[in-house]
Amino acid sequence: MKVWLLPLLLISLIACSDNNGGKALDNYQQRLERVLDTEVANTPLPAAAPLAEPRDLKHPLPDLRLDLTDAYATRHCSLDTLIGERNSSLGKVYSASKQLSYELRFLSQLQHCLQQSWDNSALLNQLQQVYQQKQHSIDIAFNNMLLTDDTLRKELLGIRKALPLQAASGFSETWQALTELNRLQQYIAEQNWQAASQVDIEQQLQLLYRYNFVARLQYSLRAANHQLAQLNRLTEAVAPTTLCPQQRDSEQLQILANVFSKYFVSEIQLYTSELSRYQQQLWPLLQQLYQRTDLNTPLTLRFEQTYLDMRTELSQHVKWWQALNNQCPVKLTAQQ
Repeated sequence: MKVWLLPLLLISLIACSDNNGGKALDNYQQRLERVLDTEVANTPLPAAAPLAEPRDLKHPLPDLRLDLTDAYATRHCSLDTLIGERNSSLGKVYSASKQLSYELRFLSQLQHCLQQSWDNSALLNQLQQVYQQKQHSIDIAFNNMLLTDDTLRKELLGIRKALPLQAASGFSETWQALTELNRLQQYIAEQNWQAASQVDIEQQLQLLYRYNFVARLQYSLRAANHQLAQLNRLTEAVAPTTLCPQQRDSEQLQILANVFSKYFVSEIQLYTSELSRYQQQLWPLLQQLYQRTDLNTPLTLRFEQTYLDMRTELSQHVKWWQALNNQCPVKLTAQQ
């Protein structure tokens, strides 16, 4: 969306306050209410599209038991260590992410194992059957991680903490983590088990956990959309022509021009532009990860649809300022 009052190329040059986006929107609304001598009822933030519970999303992995009684064979393939890891007390309570990591390492090692020569055809046949079954179940393990991991779940649910007006910390790290998880998804699709097993899943989840950027972005989009809608209800009650009968200048118009320049241009447009940048770079990565899961629809509503709604509300609000600028002698201009 092009905002003629402020070229987007200049937004990054505009100074902003230390407040986060939610506080800036609240402050802007209060100033508009004072200068317009009207107010709008603040309504609660509507609930986001519901997400199914992890227990309803998790699918059990097939219980495959590899009975390798030939000690030489297990050592020869280095499967004995992996089997022992899975049967350990920690292995029996693996989280979904650690379970996925294990399955990928097992597939990688088993693939390497099958490329060797075998004299025992019965054992080779058993290994081949396990390999095929593991390949068929790896998508279950990957989706279990996406849908039930505690860190990812927190990101998808959102937290009530708005992002700052600009240069929010953790954006590049979040982009990196989501990109790496997408790369893992691609490796799995290509059955490149060696490359997939080398992806450090826990490290990517740790980056997401540290910054909570996706969770804050989701909340920020929803809150900004809601607050802009309230602002539009406020301005809809005030026709621009009533603010300047016979196009006469007034102290009220001068204050409005200051509110426009200092708060709307320098903070609100800056903030929504940053949210747009984050959304446009992070949502495609999230969509790629979740598009074939049961959470695709609610996540699309929480992120993409909310973002589009926010842009619509912003456009409507800009039109009110444009109408005021056209009908009253306020001479609104973008700061350089």
